[in-house]
Amino acid sequence: MTYLVEATERTPKVEFNNTTNELLLEGICIPELTHDFFKPIIAFVHEAGESGIKSFTLTVKLHFFNTGSSRYILELMKNIQKLKEKGVAIKYKWFYNDDDEDIEEAGTSYAFILDEVFEMIPVKV
Repeated sequence: MTYLVEATERTPKVEFNNTTNELLLEGICIPELTHDFFKPIIAFVHEAGESGIKSFTLTVKLHFFNTGSSRYILELMKNIQKLKEKGVAIKYKWFYNDDDEDIEEAGTSYAFILDEVFEMIPVKV
């Protein structure tokens, strides 16, 4: 299984690593059509769950995202949570600039909403 969407000025790079079963979101996330951007990513997560994988990691390295994207990021995470029902071990890695309280707080909020432990990783700018 492979999945790759290159970054643009308005959308992040989205890449699935087959070796580590890691889905990466990296960059800025302000797509004009948020639903259209996230729909295939969510479909891919569902497909990954049907493939019999044993683990799945979501790594988020977003520098900025808008309110619309925030909603779909949560929707993506809720779909990843559904993989647990299939016995898939789930892990979340949330990277944030060490001076960006908003992005840090967003990761903490998602962890709280999902009742999950996120690996919160500060990055020096």
